[in-house]
Amino acid sequence: MKPTTLTKCECVRRARNLNQQAVSYRLGGQMKRARELVQKRKQYMAAARLFA
Repeated sequence: MKPTTLTKCECVRRARNLNQQAVSYRLGGQMKRARELVQKRKQYMAAARLFA
């Protein structure tokens, strides 16, 4: 992921959104999909930290 294509705020917003989706999938019993979303969330948060 190229951190320069998004602002820090957008990265954090997308990460939070992905976290909410992951929680929903986890509650629905779809653990594999939830894990994929958590991995993507971690990438967005890592990109956001580059702006700090």
